[in-house]
Amino acid sequence: MVAGAYVLSGGLTAIAAVLLGFYTNSISPSNHGNFYELYGIAAAVLGGCSLRGGEGSIIGILLGTALLQILRNQINLLGIPSSWDFAVTGAVILVGVIADQLLKLRAARQPKVVKA
Repeated sequence: MVAGAYVLSGGLTAIAAVLLGFYTNSISPSNHGNFYELYGIAAAVLGGCSLRGGEGSIIGILLGTALLQILRNQINLLGIPSSWDFAVTGAVILVGVIADQLLKLRAARQPKVVKA
């Protein structure tokens, strides 16, 4: 089961690499794939996944990915320098983690209702 997940992940990564090569018309190891893990984490956090694990949904991650792409587009449209793209993405992750922590603390403070 675990090996199958790794095989599927590797196959999908290969397909994504080929599509990225077609999209950019070039492949350069020094330019492709830089900080894509940051975008993946940001999309998951925006989609409602907890960094501690165990929470989240596929629909939430898809919505987080769309929201992150809209955010990156707005950075471009507002004329913010592209060097700030990583700072804005990091700030989004930070805000998401802080919001997750505050929601956890709020849920822990509320008394549990036990139904008999």
